[in-house]
Amino acid sequence: MKRRSLLKAIAAGSLAMTPLATMLARSAMAAEVQRIRTLFIYHPNGCVPDVFFPRAGALANASFPAMTAPLQAVANQLVFLDGIGYEGQANTHEGGALKCLTGVASSSAGASSIEVQMGREDWANRASSGITRPSVQMGVGTKWGSDTSKRISYDNGTSLHPVDDPRILYPQLFGGTNNGVDTNQIQVLARAREDLNRLSTQLGSIERERLDQHVAALDVLEQRLNSASMGGCLDVSTSIKPRVDAIVGGEEQALWATQVLANISAIQQDIAVATLSCGITRSMAFMYGVPVSPIVVPGTGTGDHDLSHQDAAAHTTSKVWWMGQIRQFIQKLAATPDVNGSLLDNTIICTVSDLGHGNYHNHHRIPMFLAGGKNAGLITGRSVDLRPLGEVNKRWGDQTSTQGGVNHTNVLMTIAEKAGYRNVVMPTANGRINNVWVNGTGL
Repeated sequence: MKRRSLLKAIAAGSLAMTPLATMLARSAMAAEVQRIRTLFIYHPNGCVPDVFFPRAGALANASFPAMTAPLQAVANQLVFLDGIGYEGQANTHEGGALKCLTGVASSSAGASSIEVQMGREDWANRASSGITRPSVQMGVGTKWGSDTSKRISYDNGTSLHPVDDPRILYPQLFGGTNNGVDTNQIQVLARAREDLNRLSTQLGSIERERLDQHVAALDVLEQRLNSASMGGCLDVSTSIKPRVDAIVGGEEQALWATQVLANISAIQQDIAVATLSCGITRSMAFMYGVPVSPIVVPGTGTGDHDLSHQDAAAHTTSKVWWMGQIRQFIQKLAATPDVNGSLLDNTIICTVSDLGHGNYHNHHRIPMFLAGGKNAGLITGRSVDLRPLGEVNKRWGDQTSTQGGVNHTNVLMTIAEKAGYRNVVMPTANGRINNVWVNGTGL
């Protein structure tokens, strides 16, 4: 079968294949198409800005402050944006969580977060975009399943829970239920193997290589998910559930226990990378913890929220762990081949948090940085200070100080436009952040 005929048969659904085989086939055969993805990563409880942001200028030889020291290894992929703030006076954890991806200052009524808006646009064009999910909400240690104030993603005012159990998330994204296969194992690839082998013989060499890359990555993922204990997490046979809100009590806590946190994070990152690489979606929100997160991260003995209300040194002990996880995330995207470079080159990463200074509960100088995005024109390897003149040498943290700086929704709108979206609306945006992009000028 010729490539064009095969592609038409896949698109029309006339070629009988499992959902996973169809998905991977579309991705492999669209390998020459460069698509920009977006990944919004939340980390909890703000920061101490003076020990988070590197000095303005090039990062190549810069010494990173204590909180962001783990990111030094990926300095050439980063753009720090110091002086970004949330609009409005609701200086609370939950208020910041609501604002960070929606741009609304108070009520969530009718609000839609940026990744949901992007997903809507992609879904309307899914015949050409090839996606199977408009957007994905996932994370690590996102508990409080019934408390909607702890969430950052919204669809027309309805909060969306990020799925933090990889044993639930992986089948949802790649294969649905496990009907017809050993219910004690996740075997999405097993059901698709015959179709994939048949498909491989009909593809050209470049597309076959792309398909093989996808299959190899998913094979490793399934082996990890089906391991006896997932490095200390629950046995997979006890927790294959159709809905994330089925997780309650002790099982929920088991997913964010200190001893399993790193392993859960690594697996969730791998699922996210595979999801973006395979073209399941182009837009994702990934939460590390939640506002007022009580998680005790490795290397500490106190909950993250409590540490944020101590001195800078105490808060740093937990913040460096979250930054280390984000560094690993960036490195995995950089190591994944994609059109015209790596998956990181074709992904704009934006980090957000619920607060600026964690101890003062303000919404000034939120710990925001961008990463990747080379093929979208992002100029990385530097730190940019966007604070107003007169504020640069002022210690922020006074709860009565004015916000100053630049509205964070200006950053979000710029990202949406650079990624090719035209229908995203951020209600409080009043400009763009163009000076960190190729051929961009002004703020």
